[in-house]
Amino acid sequence: MMKTIVAALICLLTLASSIADEPSPDVEKGRRERLELMKGVVDEVSLETSDEPPKRLTRSENPVLRYTNPVTSAFSEGALFLWLDGKRPIAAVSPSLRDNGTIWWELTSLSDAPLRLTRDGAVVWQPKSCSRKAELLKDVPTPVESVAARLTQFRMLARKFQVREVRRGGWQEGRLLTQPLYRWSDDKAGVIDGALFGYAETTDPELLLMIEARRDSVTREAGWYFTLAKMTSSPMTVSLNEQEIWSVEGYWKNPRAPTDPYVEAAIGKFDPAAR
Repeated sequence: MMKTIVAALICLLTLASSIADEPSPDVEKGRRERLELMKGVVDEVSLETSDEPPKRLTRSENPVLRYTNPVTSAFSEGALFLWLDGKRPIAAVSPSLRDNGTIWWELTSLSDAPLRLTRDGAVVWQPKSCSRKAELLKDVPTPVESVAARLTQFRMLARKFQVREVRRGGWQEGRLLTQPLYRWSDDKAGVIDGALFGYAETTDPELLLMIEARRDSVTREAGWYFTLAKMTSSPMTVSLNEQEIWSVEGYWKNPRAPTDPYVEAAIGKFDPAAR
């Protein structure tokens, strides 16, 4: 009898826990409305290459990541969208809603080539390249044939990088989000497989790491390449196998230009009471 009662109590507690974990209709409605607000922000802009004639890039319809950062703010919610050339990521935009009712965005390039972003017909961002251009990863296993096995390789390679940034007066480690934010292949560009990883505070990406298995157009040999794109205004260092390979100073305490690979700006207001 006692076992039956205990089993019943466990079932009730499990059910209560699952119900408590389910967001209320009002919460879900608020999330949908905030997503539409953030989509509206990125719908106002257009990104293209600087080629002649320029090529307009396609934005992902939905975000590859939605995130919050309660460590930074009592209310902070954002989304990460990508601009694509075919299937390949070229740049990212992250609109975010903050607790003072301000809409911000962060823009970062993932391209070695110049880009041009326009808003209301005016050019507002012209990055010359990404934070760190694509570079061959040396002394690593060659890409395997299996798509599933390459995911294991992607994660192994991503763990070779260490990301540190200054937050609230001290250095802290960025947390690798082990599930790729986006994955693709592009035969025309010579990309066998690609994965985009984030290093985050909570779930808020502070750095994007793009890893691609590429095939050389001449030798046809396959190798791994990486690209870095920062997503923070804080000072940051990136190491590979514990050796520092890249660093950047704080965004707001240094000269800024629309040709920078990363920009951050307040671009509008929203009603915090409506969230």
